[in-house]
Amino acid sequence: MNTITLISDWHLRDPYLAIFKGQILSAMPETNILDVTHNIDLFNISQTAFIMKNCYKHFPEGSVHLLLTNTATTSDALPVVLAYDNHFFISEDNGIFSLMFGKEGELKGYQAKKEGSTLANMLELAQAAINGTLKKTAKEYKDFKRAFSAEPMNIVPDRTIEGEIVYIDAAFNAVTNIPTQMFKDTVQNKPFTAFVQSKTEWKIQKFHEKYEKEEGIYLTNNALGHIEITMFQGDVALLTSMNIGDKVIVQY
Repeated sequence: MNTITLISDWHLRDPYLAIFKGQILSAMPETNILDVTHNIDLFNISQTAFIMKNCYKHFPEGSVHLLLTNTATTSDALPVVLAYDNHFFISEDNGIFSLMFGKEGELKGYQAKKEGSTLANMLELAQAAINGTLKKTAKEYKDFKRAFSAEPMNIVPDRTIEGEIVYIDAAFNAVTNIPTQMFKDTVQNKPFTAFVQSKTEWKIQKFHEKYEKEEGIYLTNNALGHIEITMFQGDVALLTSMNIGDKVIVQY
């Protein structure tokens, strides 16, 4: 069975998502449609890129991922399909592909040929990707737009890791772009202080592999494999006014 995933900023109040799912099933009845999330902040392609980049590998190889953020149901932009790591990613080329994979080799893909509804063209590209007919139904595309880096995280010489908050989840945990394994390999159980530069600067000096019944704020490993700022039974981002884009500096 074919697998198509959907991620968007459409939310669930309106019927447009259900209509689009109906169109997918009408065109490809033997399709398993899976929702990643539809609660992306409006037009936030950086947030979409972060989530999709860190979860697509958990789906079967050959899956088609439709990135609908910042795509209106009435738009007529020509979407692009990118084949990467045995998966297919389809979106308008609004910079999202470079945010996801921009520095990992030359990106090559295919773009829809005909003018018309963006969603209809995305569906046609999905069918072509599944059927292996992209070369026949779409034109080669390689001039991908560049966006600002989704990975500004950096290890600097003075025993410091610099990153930022890139996602606030439904429990108001603040997810950073600092990979947990890199954090552990670099800090190596040495004492550290993580400074979060929000409206007020916060200092965090504890890391736990999993959620613990502990007072105060600490770092833990998010399911996406990145450092998360959390607290026991508390909405840390809400209580501390942490926001996407706030700098996180770890000194060790």
